Amino acid sequence: FNPDSTGLPMFACLLVALVMHPVHETVAEVEWNADSGRLEVALRLDAIDEQWLKRRHASRHQDEGGWQTAYVRQRFRITELPAKGEPDETKYRWIGRDEDRGHVWWFFEIEPADKEPPGWIEQRVLLEKEDNQVNHVSLLGRVPKQTLILTMQRPRASLKQAQPHESESHARDGR
Repeated sequence: FNPDSTGLPMFACLLVALVMHPVHETVAEVEWNADSGRLEVALRLDAIDEQWLKRRHASRHQDEGGWQTAYVRQRFRITELPAKGEPDETKYRWIGRDEDRGHVWWFFEIEPADKEPPGWIEQRVLLEKEDNQVNHVSLLGRVPKQTLILTMQRPRASLKQAQPHESESHARDGR
């Protein structure tokens, strides 16, 4: 052990920790489009997770984006799910998918019936697969940008307006 190379043991510990405690996550970027009355969503997931989802859901839908749309309709919400037998007034529009190294991006829009900005978001993607799943939702178009962290224990969060920058709040407070 060379005492001057302290970075190597720390890197080894970090690597062991990651192997022992793998992180299962998705990253979503969402932005409200006031002109269309839709929430625009870009959802990044691991390609292996997409394959797992496809094996479970693709046989029910043959059209392009059909199984993905059916899945996110149940798992990525800005309105309550309708009661059994009731129609879902919220519209989901599949835009497409793109591959990015070991990940895939799903692009879709959510249009609430009232076309009003949502007050909350619920992200339950892959919670049925992994107990330690973490879903990050970045709210674009806000200053500062906000990122929500949603889990099995907390799959829903409020979408209240972003807080002002720290420097702005200090200026108002006279600090």
